[in-house]
This record gives sequence, structure tokens and C-alpha cells, in this order.
Amino acid sequence: MTLHADQLVALATDAVGCDDFGDPRWREGLDVLIESANSEAALNPIGTQILSDWIGERLRNRLRVMQWVGAHPTVRDEQVAAPFVVVGMLRTGTTILAELLAADPANRPLMKWEGLDSIPPPTAARFATDPRVAREVARQEAVYSMVPALKAIHWEPGDGPTECVALLTQSFRAQDFTGLFHVPSYLDWFQRCDMATAYEYHRLSLQVLQSSCPGRWSLKAPGHLLALDAMLAVYPDARVIVTHRDPIKTVGSSASLSVTSRPDSLTTDGFGANDAATYFGRMWLNSLGEMTDRLMEVRDRRGDGSFHDVHFTEFVKDPIATVAAIYEAFGDTLSPEAESAMRAHLDGHQQGRFGAHRYSLDQFGLDEAQINERFSRYNERFAIVPEESTR
Repeated sequence: MTLHADQLVALATDAVGCDDFGDPRWREGLDVLIESANSEAALNPIGTQILSDWIGERLRNRLRVMQWVGAHPTVRDEQVAAPFVVVGMLRTGTTILAELLAADPANRPLMKWEGLDSIPPPTAARFATDPRVAREVARQEAVYSMVPALKAIHWEPGDGPTECVALLTQSFRAQDFTGLFHVPSYLDWFQRCDMATAYEYHRLSLQVLQSSCPGRWSLKAPGHLLALDAMLAVYPDARVIVTHRDPIKTVGSSASLSVTSRPDSLTTDGFGANDAATYFGRMWLNSLGEMTDRLMEVRDRRGDGSFHDVHFTEFVKDPIATVAAIYEAFGDTLSPEAESAMRAHLDGHQQGRFGAHRYSLDQFGLDEAQINERFSRYNERFAIVPEESTR
């Protein structure tokens, strides 16, 4: 079973009744992704259908966003001012930190249910009761019922905040596709592509979504580390929060997340479980290394003024103090109301409540010496504290 870009585009335009995708540069990423998937991913019919569904959902939402903008052109005048943007390698606490920021009533997170179902933009009055919330909760529960081990690794409820990478996927320039599918050619292209058009659409999506439900955005996506210049060109006043952790933990855990997320029925025998473990171990070693290299390079050129560093070990010891320090670093104050909401969130979201995440580096063809060598500059630059061995 082969994917065809023109066919997927035609299905989306027929479903929405619109053929305006906006800036035509979006199409290159789709073409590269599909070519890579067809030639390298070894997808069986189930895997092909999953990727087809992913693509179709993103095409339809992009069309609806552009259709809405055409009918409501003043949304382009919306100001996306001084957003919080949480970045960092995967598995460094970005999710719980983003959830704490989302608990502050002064902040406006991107919710799981609106990132890929944006139109009509939600209203403030119905933000918690919008019908899309219940639909997304049901969908997420269905995913976790199919892959129950995933809950212990990465729990993201359908009624909570999500990574704003969901918006970048609608330009088909995003790290998301590389974490589940074996698409090395797409990965290579993605890490070299111009991300300007993707962030312009990202901002347009936020303008649409905040038009009826305003607030200071609190965003999160590890993949922003690969495109900090493009992101800061679109959001020059962004408050960038960088989470740091021992790479021995992040690399192995990221590989475990990718492998666990993939049902065995996704591919043919041409790319089995052992192949996936080795591939994703190597892929995350290289990808996370590239992310930290680009972080250091950008800060060497731009300085540290837009950035605030958060170390995982300190964050775990005192999450509220960590958030208060973030606010202070950017000239703000953590309000008593926000602190209370954050403490309530922590009380209801204890680490390990869905079980322990267990893995070993050798599952993925990795060892500690290899990881320490790749991240030696990063570890020294940010004074990374080694954690307990994963062995």
C-alpha cells in the first residue's frame, strides 16, 4: 500500500470545500515525508493507514484555519506578546513544567483538543466545556488502551495542554513524524529545512485561537531547539525556558518512548522490533545531540537574555520554587492564585502513578560512554549533574 500526496490533498480539499492552504511552501515537507515513508518506513497496511490519517487530519485543519482567516482577516492583527516557550531535550521535565505554567490563570496554554481541531476557535466562556474536549479525551483513552505501557512513559490527557509542535506538523516541518516512523530521509531534510514558513503558520494559528480566548501564551515543544532562530524571528520577545537533564537519561528514555509508541502491527517484517530499537537509539542520540548543539550555537551568537535555564534535579526537588524563579527571571511575579493552582495540580499528578518506566541502554544499542562523549560540551557548558545509572 503506497501513500500518494496528491490523493491525500484532494481528499482534504473535498472534505473541507476549500483548496487554500496558504503559503505554498508547506507542500515540500509533505512530499518529502511521503517519499521517505514509501521507500524507507516498511509500513504495512495498518501503518500506512495510521500515517494517512495523521496527514489527512493536519491537511484538513490547515485548510479550515486558512478558510477562517479568509472570512475573518482581522485575526492577523492579533498580537502574540511575550509567550512563555518551554524547550529542552525530550524527557527533561518539559511536560510537567508546561502543565504548571498552564495552571496559572494568567496564562493561555495550547490545549490537546484544539491543536488539530482549531475551527471554530474556542471561546473563553466555553473553554472547559467545548464539545471537542470530550472527543479528545475519548480519543486519548483509546490510544492508551491500545498501548497501555505508554501511560507510564508519557501521560498527556485529552483535556490538558499539549506541545505546540502540533501546529508545526500542519506545515509538515516537525520532529513529531520522526519519533514514530522510520523516515531517515525526511529526518535529514527536516533538520536542514527553512523553518520560517512553519513558524509563520504557527503564529497565525495562535492568532486565530486567541481571537475568542485571549491570554499570555504558555507553549512547549522540545523540537523548537532545532529552529530557535526561526522561532525567535517570529516571536522576538519570547521567554524561552530551557530544561536540562543528564543525557544518559534523556537519550535512552526518548528511544524507549518511540519504541513503546509503535505497535508491532505498524510495519512489515522488513523493519522489526530489533531494527526499531537500534534505529531509534541511534536516531535520538544524534537528534538530541543536534538539538543541544544548536542551543549552544544560538546562545553563543544571541547571548542568554531570552533564556532561563532549569535543571531537572532542582526542578524535581522544588517545582514551585523553580516556577517562581522563572517568573522572577522574566520580570514577573508568581501570584498566590497561580501558586495555589500549581500545587493542586502537583497533588493530583504524582510521578509514577501509572507505573514505573523501565528500560536499559543496551536495549537500544547504546552505552553510557558513547552518550557522555556525544554530549561532553553540553554537559560542561550547563554543569549537568549525572543521575543514577539506567542499567
